[in-house]
Amino acid sequence: MSERNPRGTAVPNPRDTVVRMKLTSEPSGVSFLKMDDAQGRNIFSPEFIAEFLQALDLLEHERRTKALVLCGLEDVFCGGAEKQALLDLCEGKAAVRDLVICERLLDVPFPVIAAMEGHAIGGGLAVGFCCDIVIAARESRYGAVFMSLGFTPGMGCTTLLAELVGPFVANEMMYTGKRFRGSELEGRGTNINYILPRAEVMNRARDIAEQVAEKDARSLALLKHALGVRKKKLLVDARLQEDLMHRISFAFPETRQTILELYPD
Repeated sequence: MSERNPRGTAVPNPRDTVVRMKLTSEPSGVSFLKMDDAQGRNIFSPEFIAEFLQALDLLEHERRTKALVLCGLEDVFCGGAEKQALLDLCEGKAAVRDLVICERLLDVPFPVIAAMEGHAIGGGLAVGFCCDIVIAARESRYGAVFMSLGFTPGMGCTTLLAELVGPFVANEMMYTGKRFRGSELEGRGTNINYILPRAEVMNRARDIAEQVAEKDARSLALLKHALGVRKKKLLVDARLQEDLMHRISFAFPETRQTILELYPD
């Protein structure tokens, strides 16, 4: 909705410009950011990335959020890199820009709860492991499929995926490109907070967020910073080694052909 300035003219609400994201906030201090690009299946298009970052900026500027629930479509939490962006990397035209999403999730001064009702693949899974609390669905699939497309993992997977699922499951995910059902991960001793039936994911996320929002916002910000230091360092380490591997693996002629053949439009 629009507000009015002292002269009586309409001033657009910044939230109205965010169309691929649905952003709502409650008086309790709990906010909900839904990645809602149904047509694009929550792929990292330039528009998707810009609106995601804009939504986080708005929440930080408003200074009312104590806990954020991040969710996606019912069947797709987040889909990862856009096909054209991968092809541009093959031609040396662009650098990986998706990592800024991970950086911002670690930087915001409130805890973020990933309510992963739907599938999270590749960079989409990275969005989850950069959150502070993670809830997955038994019915959905989670995986790091980079190697199946001919190039090495990115988005911090080489250091941070192990934080979510443990080092050996992370290795299996990255080497094989396997998409694990949540029900399968449930028995693998991961660090995911909860793996629940899909229909229960959002309710659990809301319950946790409401418990967090009872706390003092200043103390929450201090704790978020302290707990995020290690992850931020791991993300920096990942960027260094992943950028180098990408420069090599995206230059393989087979990589471009594999992306063209296997990556959905």
